[in-house]
Amino acid sequence: MRLRQLRFLVAVYEEGSFTTAAHRVHATQSGMSMQIKALEESLQVRLFDRSPSGVTPTRAGELAYQRATRVLRELGGIKSDLAMMEDHITGSVSVGLMPTTTRTVIAPVLAKFASLYPDVDIKMEEAYSAQLSAGVMAGRLDFALVPPTQSYRGLKVTHMDSDVEVFVTAPDKGRDNLSAIDLTGVEPLKLVLPGPDNARRAKIDSSLKTFNIPVRAIMELDAMMATLDLVARSDWTTIAPGCLVIADMESRQRFLHPITRPAMAVDYVLIEPASTPLSPAAQLLCEELQAELSRVCQRCRDELGS
Repeated sequence: MRLRQLRFLVAVYEEGSFTTAAHRVHATQSGMSMQIKALEESLQVRLFDRSPSGVTPTRAGELAYQRATRVLRELGGIKSDLAMMEDHITGSVSVGLMPTTTRTVIAPVLAKFASLYPDVDIKMEEAYSAQLSAGVMAGRLDFALVPPTQSYRGLKVTHMDSDVEVFVTAPDKGRDNLSAIDLTGVEPLKLVLPGPDNARRAKIDSSLKTFNIPVRAIMELDAMMATLDLVARSDWTTIAPGCLVIADMESRQRFLHPITRPAMAVDYVLIEPASTPLSPAAQLLCEELQAELSRVCQRCRDELGS
């Protein structure tokens, strides 16, 4: 058994295709197939079922994948641990964040991190969870902060913190700013919501249906700042994460209303490649992000929670 074979095993499992996996690791399809076959022969098990539509891991393949990711992650960790012993941190970090967190969380993190580690290059990509997950899988991003979903094949997932959802309106709707609201007792709503591919949308739809919340119309808008601007200018309303809108608590552009019923929350998780540990620079940035996110989420729960 060779490390190269384990890397190929991980790639095939995560991509579900020899062709795509070969492209990912810069190998030929025939060479990858031969290496996987050799690994199966050495282990005396079949790791994948092959079909014209792709490959599916067997039960043995599932177990082998879990073990292989641990081995590769531990080996990568040796290099990271040794690098952390150095006083001077260098390198580059590519991080993916949702618009939810870029408005209030990331700026103080980047300012502090750039001051502490001036020789680390930082690249930040703002997008929604599906694009960010794809970016981590493709190796374009070292890690990303997203709401949890059902599918994270090939990714290591770590819970970061929990936020509250807040009802947001224009300031002329007859409700005092920061007054709590029971959505089950309101007039039919005109809601601006993210599209169906957004991880939060399914939870919001479920709450609307379960509690029979009256809805007059829904406009789908995958643009957080445009959503907030529209709400401020019209009779459209929205349900937004506290981290996004907490900066509006004392603003007169929009009014925020903690939701008493149904209580809605949004979790944030860190996703990173399952078989590759974070670099020292990425780990340090992640720690700073965790600290600031926890601070902001705690404030949201205290001041905007029901």
